[in-house]
Amino acid sequence: MPIVPALLIWSAATAVPTENLPPIDGALLPVGDACYTVAGTEQDNSAGNVLRRVERFDDKRLMITIVSRFNGGPLLASRIEVALPSLRPIRTTEQSDGETDLSVRYHDDRARGTVRGADGRRRTSEVPLPGPVWDDETIEFVLAALPLAQGAHFDLPVFHFDRGPGVTRIDVRRSVLAEEGGNGPTTAWEIEASTRTDMTINFLVSQTNRQLLAVDVGGVRSTLGGDCSELIH
Repeated sequence: MPIVPALLIWSAATAVPTENLPPIDGALLPVGDACYTVAGTEQDNSAGNVLRRVERFDDKRLMITIVSRFNGGPLLASRIEVALPSLRPIRTTEQSDGETDLSVRYHDDRARGTVRGADGRRRTSEVPLPGPVWDDETIEFVLAALPLAQGAHFDLPVFHFDRGPGVTRIDVRRSVLAEEGGNGPTTAWEIEASTRTDMTINFLVSQTNRQLLAVDVGGVRSTLGGDCSELIH
């Protein structure tokens, strides 16, 4: 099936009614760098690090940057310019070892992107959007800007240029004590997010400053703390 008709059908099936969109306040996000260590398969061994950075351009825009390297692999970097306070995407760039694999510009009803294929050639296309969406790569930032409370549930319409539209279901499970990057225990929200692939991702978010403390994806856990100096440019 051609990509545009296929996405139109998928969009209709996954669209979240505008009146049900979650209230998001991007001003709640802590600005600055946060380094995370990804646990390795052996005890006391690290599989790599993830740098999450939030920069404020002005009173209308933030830049979200996620840089990672695992097991000596390529340096992966995603940069997503988002609107304040909604955190809806304006433009996204994804790179591998400095080569741009994906560049997307968002509009109200469509996204226009350029993708680098396996043959190295770049192809530009435009796809419709089902309505307001958030970039798939910013879930951990967006959920930290929600009105979090025990038992709260949110349906977040998401989009990625390669994967198309979807809905991430976010549930705030309970309040727990968690480590805050070596600074001792702090009260955190335990949050569960179900993705388009039916994978469940667990997050810990500080109740005091909305800092992301830990992420668990399929048993692979990353926690706040570590050395991201090799990822910073």
